[in-house]
Parts: sequence; structure tokens; C-alpha cells
Amino acid sequence: MILPGNKLIIGDISCQDFEQILGDLGEHRVSKLAYHSGILEIRVILPEHEKAKVFISNFV
Repeated sequence: MILPGNKLIIGDISCQDFEQILGDLGEHRVSKLAYHSGILEIRVILPEHEKAKVFISNFV
């Protein structure tokens, strides 16, 4: 379990593994994923950031 505001970095991940992870997690996840050259970074955003995102989205 990754606590909000923290990140987990995993190496040696294939592009196919990354695609599978994205599919398994679905589109409505609370974590943000980034992948580059076999490195997967998973970040769990803080609730404050999510509130700001929703506010800006509603404003626009």
C-alpha cells in the first residue's frame, strides 16, 4: 500500500506489463502512473491536489 503523497518506483517492467497494469487498474484510479525505459513510477496524490483539480475543472 502506498500512502497519499508518496511514490513507488519499480524497475525492469516491460511495456506489455505496463499496459496490463493500466488495464487492471482501470481509468478511475487514485494513483498516477508514469512509465519510461522499463521504469514504472506510481504516485498517490494528496486529497488536497484532487480537490484543486476538481475545482479548476469545474471552473473551466
